[in-house]
Amino acid sequence: MLPLFLVAALVLFRHTPVLAGMLIALSWITAFNALLTSTAVSEDGNPVTIKAEIIALVYSNRDWISVDVALIEPTFPSLLTSKLRLSWSKPPSLAVGQQWQLTIKPKPITSVVNQGSFNQQKSLLSKHILAKGNVLEAQLISTSPELRTQLIKQLTPALASFPSQDLLLALLVGDKQLMSQSRWLQLRRTGTGHLFAISGLHLSVACFWAYLLSSRVLFNFAAHQGRRNRIIAMICCSLIVIGYAYLAGFSVSTQRALIMLLTYFSTWIFRRYSSSWERLLYALFVVLLLDPFSPLSAGFWLSFMALVVILVSMSTWDRTFEGNDASQVNEPVVEAKQPLQLKFSQWRQTFVGWLWAFWAIQWRLALVLGVVQAVFFAGSSLISVLINLVLVPWFSFVVIPLSLLSLFLFVLVVFVGFHGDGAGIFWLADKTMEPVLWLLEHTSELTFAWFALPEQLIAVLLYALLGVGLCCSFKLGYWRIACSVMLLPLLALCFQVNTEQQSPRWQVHMLDVGQGMSVVIESNRRAIVYDTGASFGGFSYAERVVVPFLQHRGIKHVDYLVISHKDNDHAGGAQVVLNAYPDAQVIADDKLAALTCRPKTFLWQTITIAIIAPKFASKGNNGSCVLRVSQHDQSILLTGDIEANAELQLSTQANIASNIMSVPHHGSNTSSSLAFIQAASPQLVLIPAGFNNRYGFPKKAVLERYHQLGISVLTTGEQGQLSVTFEPESIEYDTYRSNIAPFWYNQIFRFGPSANPE
Repeated sequence: MLPLFLVAALVLFRHTPVLAGMLIALSWITAFNALLTSTAVSEDGNPVTIKAEIIALVYSNRDWISVDVALIEPTFPSLLTSKLRLSWSKPPSLAVGQQWQLTIKPKPITSVVNQGSFNQQKSLLSKHILAKGNVLEAQLISTSPELRTQLIKQLTPALASFPSQDLLLALLVGDKQLMSQSRWLQLRRTGTGHLFAISGLHLSVACFWAYLLSSRVLFNFAAHQGRRNRIIAMICCSLIVIGYAYLAGFSVSTQRALIMLLTYFSTWIFRRYSSSWERLLYALFVVLLLDPFSPLSAGFWLSFMALVVILVSMSTWDRTFEGNDASQVNEPVVEAKQPLQLKFSQWRQTFVGWLWAFWAIQWRLALVLGVVQAVFFAGSSLISVLINLVLVPWFSFVVIPLSLLSLFLFVLVVFVGFHGDGAGIFWLADKTMEPVLWLLEHTSELTFAWFALPEQLIAVLLYALLGVGLCCSFKLGYWRIACSVMLLPLLALCFQVNTEQQSPRWQVHMLDVGQGMSVVIESNRRAIVYDTGASFGGFSYAERVVVPFLQHRGIKHVDYLVISHKDNDHAGGAQVVLNAYPDAQVIADDKLAALTCRPKTFLWQTITIAIIAPKFASKGNNGSCVLRVSQHDQSILLTGDIEANAELQLSTQANIASNIMSVPHHGSNTSSSLAFIQAASPQLVLIPAGFNNRYGFPKKAVLERYHQLGISVLTTGEQGQLSVTFEPESIEYDTYRSNIAPFWYNQIFRFGPSANPE
């Protein structure tokens, strides 16, 4: 189709240039994707040998490390070179810039996908990471580190004695490997993570100070009435921001901010009469031309919107001060004869103007970036606006300038042969971070620091804010009345919440938690959670998937938490769910449980919950708590990990006929007996099994058994989150990859055949 798009674009260019541009953009995205994926590892999971360069140390935990590498492909430009994320067990000493010959076992970048949770697959694609893998063998090719790597190696021990060493290292060179999980949590709850990710704000601050100092020096010692001094100052700004971006490792967010600023400088130098919006569009064009995958990243929108706010505010500011400069050039004699009181009044007016402009930038940044963060992260920090109003000026005028000055002195002193770690150079920079540490520590502990926002509420709030903005923009009354219609969804939502109308509609969501199980039964913003997925060390699927999903759906109350049995892949996140919803009653064969799994029936809202097994508490898979959830003639059977013996007892002793059923034991050969399937007689079965899991679940023989009976099969590892909606007259189902979020980046990028191993 690509040649047809190009021909159509050429034909339509003169008459409908917008449509032609869209076709050209689509063609470029397609070609970019083809070039990018052509250099990726394209094997079917068998070990392969590659040559790669380490570009980032992502995460380390005890005896293994996660690294990002770029394939060394001389036939393609580095921009289009594919990248891989590798897990390396018991690695040697690694550093960015090293080149290795690696034998790896590749695998797709597919990840768990659910509403409200982090989409790692989308994030990896935005960074041009096309595959994952495990390192089997490694041989070092080159150890010559680049200048930035040497600088990080020198900086790390120099900052080791300071409490803010992790924050300073991230601020100076964009290296976040020293940041702990608790530090990340502090930054998230306070909404200050952007202050330590070198992007538009940092480059703009560096540019501001570079322009201010260079222009003052030039106008004081080499005054000129033309644009020469300003052009030289702009060139100085460009060199400074390029150097700062290099120190940040040219990360994706840094690249975008750098391109935007350089494009802004270029258009200002070569096109005197272009508006800020035109310059911003030129910058956006260059960013998307160089990397069409940029919009997949939240950083793209955060950095772009930040620059929108800054440039729009500065354009008004520039017009004001350019007018003042012109008056001074035209009437130099009058200016010289002005009395001292008048000069002081003008100086005070200028200072107030600067202060007011800075305030306008800060509150707009805090507001706009807070809204964007709510859209991408399903929540917002309620204290972020106030904290950023304090910290952004502090960083802009104190922390960033002093930190960069300290870094400049450190480079001069250490790299010219100074014997010592140079720690004293950063003493003042560390002191400026002390109030930041205090603020992060005390404000992040507030219970209301982070507020999770349901998707529905975020949507209506954005719609209402847009309506208010349009109403303020238009002066004519009938346009304001027309735009006020955009407030109706918010009013309707408030009316729905206040009336607390009960709906007969209920849903069952089987979440994608890898090789584990977690099901949420939802009705009228209340829920029952059946199993919670696994937890490994500091990682928990309940924390990463289950709780964010509940918050995303606007579920305020979890009435029951059912733990089918004690296996980690079912019960690993129980405590996390209880911490988030402490009023939930636990149903399990445990001493601390409020209710046991002995057969019983109770009513939850208008839905019947029947615990039908086991009759006696027992350990192992056959002791799984089996639930039948029903309303009228609609039902779903949740089976846990029961095997053939328990299936036989259920099929002969209880009514298990259901419209929907979860496949027992993830689709193993020890379960899903023919008699049990016929007794349950479902029309649809849901399989909680991870993609290409090591057990080979669901087994091929089990799948064929269901298919031969004409039963539809859905697997979380293949389709992501599975949601079944029960209406009074119908049952419908949706899958994340095909219905809920059917975007191209959510598809599974396979290596070879898709058949599951035996």
